[in-house]
Amino acid sequence: MAQVISFSIFKGGTGKTTSAVNTAACLAEAGKRVLLVDLDQQASSTRYVGIDPDQVNPAFYHVFLKQTPASVVRKKTTFGFDILPSSSLMAAIEESLDPGDEIMLRDILKPLQDEYDYILVDTPPGKAGLAFNGIVAADLLLVPASAERMAIDGVSDLINHVQAIIWHKFRNELINQEIRILFTMYKAGTNHSPGIVQATRKIYGGNVLDMYIPETIEFPRSFDLKVPIIQLAPRHAGSEAYRNVAQWIINH
Repeated sequence: MAQVISFSIFKGGTGKTTSAVNTAACLAEAGKRVLLVDLDQQASSTRYVGIDPDQVNPAFYHVFLKQTPASVVRKKTTFGFDILPSSSLMAAIEESLDPGDEIMLRDILKPLQDEYDYILVDTPPGKAGLAFNGIVAADLLLVPASAERMAIDGVSDLINHVQAIIWHKFRNELINQEIRILFTMYKAGTNHSPGIVQATRKIYGGNVLDMYIPETIEFPRSFDLKVPIIQLAPRHAGSEAYRNVAQWIINH
């Protein structure tokens, strides 16, 4: 069965979508069967792979309403992996979720798990129902944190919430869930980024991954051109960084 990996942090702008899309592309490059799930009503992952979210019909929205199975909504990308695309209709799902509905995505993905090696989930920011669905569905939480002072607060906020509330509420489902921190927007030529990583390691130890995603203009360019960085610039440091993340996932 597929390992489900959610890219999760309540703070926006830390590289969740960039990490989810590019890790999916690198896992596919390594020959793995990959499904990317876009939970965000902004549909950034969907746009990143060249799909117009306004043209998706039926949509992920209809899956949550139990009007159609996820297998009907998923689409193939030209990058070797499949995607469950999002749309602005997901805002209506967010508004309709009640306490206890955090398990919905987990149930939606079960029929697909035999078809993939990995299912990656791009979660929305904020403490809301869809973000919690992404967390509860996951075997592994990858926390993308920009290498800046405020990032430690964002990481702590997510981990404290998961451990104190979500793990307690779903103790049977999440008994083996793991958390790892992935630093993004890393500036190797400064003292600041290494200092932030070092400070975070003092708190979370081996839960901080050894590879860092560099800050580079190639990532927004990759998004604008709707091509993962490993295909846009295969030998770029950003490409190698996400290949290292994918290899860590495979080895782990």
